[in-house]
Amino acid sequence: MTRIFFGFVVFLLLLNCNTKEENTSYVISIEKSKVLNELKKKNIPPPPSGFYSYNNLIIDQKGDFYFYQKEYTPWHCIPSERDTIPDFFNIKPIEIIKVPNNSIVDFIKQNVASKNEMKRMLVIASQNDTIKNKALLSYLNENQLRTFSARITTQEEDTVLKYKKNNEFYNYEDIKWNQNRIILPLIKPKL
Repeated sequence: MTRIFFGFVVFLLLLNCNTKEENTSYVISIEKSKVLNELKKKNIPPPPSGFYSYNNLIIDQKGDFYFYQKEYTPWHCIPSERDTIPDFFNIKPIEIIKVPNNSIVDFIKQNVASKNEMKRMLVIASQNDTIKNKALLSYLNENQLRTFSARITTQEEDTVLKYKKNNEFYNYEDIKWNQNRIILPLIKPKL
């Protein structure tokens, strides 16, 4: 009986050694914590919060990809506690394009990685905390982009994406924004 038990344990150990664990997901909150802990250990202050880039990729709750570009990216020279709340970025539904899931890597290679040095940055915003697309994760691990960051979508991205998907008329002034989650521009009163 002891031989059978010992044999079974050895079999399980060998089976465990042969299974190759793949990186099949990227958990945004865990990866962010790892980076912040590493910086803290090295006594390096965290970089100022940045929400947007020239290239922005949105992953919706279903795992579908949407992409938009913006020439102007708001950035604060003096970081403050308010930098945890994104500025209104003036995204319009027409600026967002849907990217087929099976061609996301080719799309990034053509529209991001082929750009000049300063425009080779990508911000990945996900409505979920986890990114699960294996092809995208594999490509990001190859590190062909200048840099990328991953975060949860902003209130503005969620709102504009909803209008885009529903093919509805969008006017940011008609939206009831949660001003604890977005810094809105000054709106001139209507006369």
